[in-house]
Amino acid sequence: MRISMSLCKKWLAGVWFSFAAILFLLMVVTTMVGAYQDIAEGVWSWFLPSVMPTLSLMIAVLVSDNQHTEKKSRTADRFLFKLSLALSAFYLLLLILVIVLQPLTNTFDDAPLKGFQKSNLWLGPLQGLVAAALGAFFINKDAGKDTSGDSS
Repeated sequence: MRISMSLCKKWLAGVWFSFAAILFLLMVVTTMVGAYQDIAEGVWSWFLPSVMPTLSLMIAVLVSDNQHTEKKSRTADRFLFKLSLALSAFYLLLLILVIVLQPLTNTFDDAPLKGFQKSNLWLGPLQGLVAAALGAFFINKDAGKDTSGDSS
């Protein structure tokens, strides 16, 4: 079963921009209260590459779609959409957990930046999976074709 590509893109953008807003506010608040003191630049350098490439891609796709109105009736594979959405939500929730839990752990009290950098051990590969799923979803060459019997 297929689903409207336009609706899928709006859902994905909504999830990414909502979570990114929460993450950004967390980062601003923790920076403003002095949680990172002299390492704030390093922490922001860790954070921004975690969300900005995907947000930039989504804006580019949405702007492109807005300029090409003939693509509004395209459909998307429901499974690829759900996979992209689930991986995105999981990745973004992990980012929130890293930011929120990092100050509560004793492991990184003396070097919070090392804690953020260590999180790249699991966030990096997951970000790669998210990018692959989103890429597969957005460049699906079968978009618009209605395949009968596809009930995923």
